[in-house]
Amino acid sequence: MMSLVAVLLAVSPVPAQASLLASSQEESPPAVRLLVAQAEEDSREERIRELTREVDALNQRLRGLSSNWPTSALLMSYAGYTLAPLVLPGIPLLIAGLVLGTELAPIFVTVGAVLSGVGGVGVVLLVAGLVSGFNAVEAARSERGRLIQERERLEDELRALKSARPEAEVGRLPAGSLPVAAFSF
Repeated sequence: MMSLVAVLLAVSPVPAQASLLASSQEESPPAVRLLVAQAEEDSREERIRELTREVDALNQRLRGLSSNWPTSALLMSYAGYTLAPLVLPGIPLLIAGLVLGTELAPIFVTVGAVLSGVGGVGVVLLVAGLVSGFNAVEAARSERGRLIQERERLEDELRALKSARPEAEVGRLPAGSLPVAAFSF
């Protein structure tokens, strides 16, 4: 009976009485330490959820990002590719119409000028389509690279948070489980 009273006095410090196990420095009670640890755990879990949401959002943006040529650039390039060769017969017809002094000269000059003009428009369309297509692809690639770097940074932080488990969680069993055996080596 007396040993039970001594143990209770030793464990429960009362401000008016000195405890047998009282330390020289003031420590926070275990309940306060547990609350602080629980708050840190809650903030850690909240950060893990937040990082997971951010990684999912980045993955969604990456899936929706198209690195293909825009349709307008494709149409300009195809139109330019088909019209640009008209310069080849247009220039000789234009020269022939200017050199010849026959009655067919105005027809040659007109046909040559029209073909050269349409071919020139084709060359401009081809160059504009290629330039705008390459610029769009480069912009999409740089955006994709930036998003991938951001995702990797977030995944590294998430991995670090998940691997740094607090000590209280290491030996904790899931709720409702019962240990069957314990081994110590």
